[in-house]
Amino acid sequence: MSNVVDLHRFRLARLIRDAGHQQGELARMMRVATAERAQLAEALQGAQHHLSRIADSYKVLLRRLERERDFRSACQEAAELDDLDEMIRRRDALARELEELRAAAPRPELAR
Repeated sequence: MSNVVDLHRFRLARLIRDAGHQQGELARMMRVATAERAQLAEALQGAQHHLSRIADSYKVLLRRLERERDFRSACQEAAELDDLDEMIRRRDALARELEELRAAAPRPELAR
């Protein structure tokens, strides 16, 4: 006697098997996408940290430039007054401020 295979059940079993393979492939793709997103998030966080350090360095630089401009202006004003003592006093006061700014400023890391 020959065994009769129900064609509908055979197709259904095949569809279930194919769906299982597709589900496994989808799960693998989702794991890969999750890992890529994590790497991207880490890279973005590193870039944000780097940009923050650059911004801090620029703030320090702008403060120094402003103080140096003030120093030049003060010296020029004192020179216009023909007051050497005032010019020296202003120069010394501003030089101390600049030195304090330089000492307090964080040192940017060397480029890697």
